[in-house]
Amino acid sequence: MTSRQRVLCALNGGTPDRVPIWEYLFSLKHQKEVMGYTTELYDGKTQVQMAAKLGLDVIWAPINGFCGIEDVPHAQDEIYRDEWGVTYRKNGWPIIAQIDTPVKSRENWANYTMPSVEMPGRLKILKDVIGANDHQLAVVAGLLGPFTMMTWYLMDFETLSVSLFMDPDLVHEMADAFVEWALGSAKLAFGTGGVDAFHISDDWGATSGLLISPDQFREFFTKPFERLVKGLKAYGVPVIMHNDGNLWDILDDLVATGINAYHPVEKAASMDLAKVKQRYCGRVCPIGNVNNKTTMVTGTKEDVIRETLECLKIGAPGGGYMLSTDHSLHDDIPLENAKALIETVMGHGKYPLHFHLSDQMKEPLP
Repeated sequence: MTSRQRVLCALNGGTPDRVPIWEYLFSLKHQKEVMGYTTELYDGKTQVQMAAKLGLDVIWAPINGFCGIEDVPHAQDEIYRDEWGVTYRKNGWPIIAQIDTPVKSRENWANYTMPSVEMPGRLKILKDVIGANDHQLAVVAGLLGPFTMMTWYLMDFETLSVSLFMDPDLVHEMADAFVEWALGSAKLAFGTGGVDAFHISDDWGATSGLLISPDQFREFFTKPFERLVKGLKAYGVPVIMHNDGNLWDILDDLVATGINAYHPVEKAASMDLAKVKQRYCGRVCPIGNVNNKTTMVTGTKEDVIRETLECLKIGAPGGGYMLSTDHSLHDDIPLENAKALIETVMGHGKYPLHFHLSDQMKEPLP
């Protein structure tokens, strides 16, 4: 199988030739070590080439206008504003945290203009990925979700929290407007002919629980999220949900929206891969969940191999599973640990499965 075939098989609940490997490549340090150079921006060509060199099966390509990712480079600590009216101080890569948001009131919203879907360069990253995808990786086009837009970018969390009670109609209007924009951008993206799946980043949880109550999510955000999922699935491709945090109180609702996959099943937030696999078997492909805050950062190579094998033992049987860390490959992770994860899946994630967890450290990696 090609990587594309392998990923699509798993996303649709099937059993491929091997467990697919997914990662966000969020490390300039790794980019320098693997590619020999770094890029100022999140560069599609470099990202897909780096993913192929590492042995990944998927490349994530955010649609330009993905808040926090620069479209043009800025100097360190420079303050700038993006097309959404969100203000940032350049302090990271590739995703930069905002310092101010455009909508603090209904009056602000009345005077607000959504960015044009047709903006030149809307598909730059995606087209660069597609053009350089010589190894037939699965191309996943990335969009933000309505809750993240309302808590981080269009509004801030404080403004949203007040608006949920004081002006609920404003929350509904803004969430619906964003979903319309996202679906318009997705239409352009799918028109490239190179999108294998869509990906919605929408973080609803913290380490210990949801960011707002389950009832508030159901009242304000589950329906817009579902409309986005259904609109994306109408193109005949799978939809992946990235959603950090402890989601147990709302995960049934999210699965019911029709998502095909759930990333990253965050181990640090008490998301249990075995429980997710068992509860949603045949309905959702879990993607995860080697701990990228402890094991991947401070663990030895043997620790990484051990935890990767544990995830394979839980997630791989029966197919419908992809392995990754429980978020991304970032600067604090030694490259040798990232390679250990990938090599372990290459060596032990082939179907039919033959490894035994009790023997995991007895065999050398191929």
